[in-house]
Amino acid sequence: MALQHRLHLGPPVKLVNAAKAVMGAIDFDPFSTKDINRLVSAARIIDRDKNDLETVLSMDWELPGEKRALVGAPHGSAWTRRLANKTLREYRKGRVEQAVIWIANNESITKLPWVWDFPVCIPFSRLKPTWYDDELEIFRSIQPSSWSSLVYLPPVDPQGFHSKLSRFQNTFCTIGSVVFNEESGQRDWEKAYELGMKKKYNFRD
Repeated sequence: MALQHRLHLGPPVKLVNAAKAVMGAIDFDPFSTKDINRLVSAARIIDRDKNDLETVLSMDWELPGEKRALVGAPHGSAWTRRLANKTLREYRKGRVEQAVIWIANNESITKLPWVWDFPVCIPFSRLKPTWYDDELEIFRSIQPSSWSSLVYLPPVDPQGFHSKLSRFQNTFCTIGSVVFNEESGQRDWEKAYELGMKKKYNFRD
């Protein structure tokens, strides 16, 4: 596969379809291209060809519609971690109502201890990133070198919270094991992190 295609890898088809089944649609993808959005069909994207990662991280995300986001960077752990942390910050501010986050680099799951406060899906097999073949006008998948995981940030309103959690469980259980601690959100992992790592967790990096 050509280098330019490696730089434009998109999310796995299986992930996109499952995210749409859970959230209903995708309103926003902050790390995309026009070609990748042929698959994702997000109402709004931030084009990675025109905006670097620092720009994406520094701006306030403005989501249309019901503020449902699909977030994933098929790059190294730093890209994955920083985009995931940014998504959490926007979620806490209310700019993101729901999100499915693709943790594409397996090392990143150890760098994002907060994800275990949310439902996490560990796939049964490696999810294959895609790239758009503009000559044949089809999406092709590649075999990844590592496994990945998926995280769901559900709506915080009581009416939608439990129904969406159930939908995530029922949809993603065919992709992998869904882990959700019944005490999620109540664990004070930040104090434990500070004791173990000798520093506070940096939600901005």
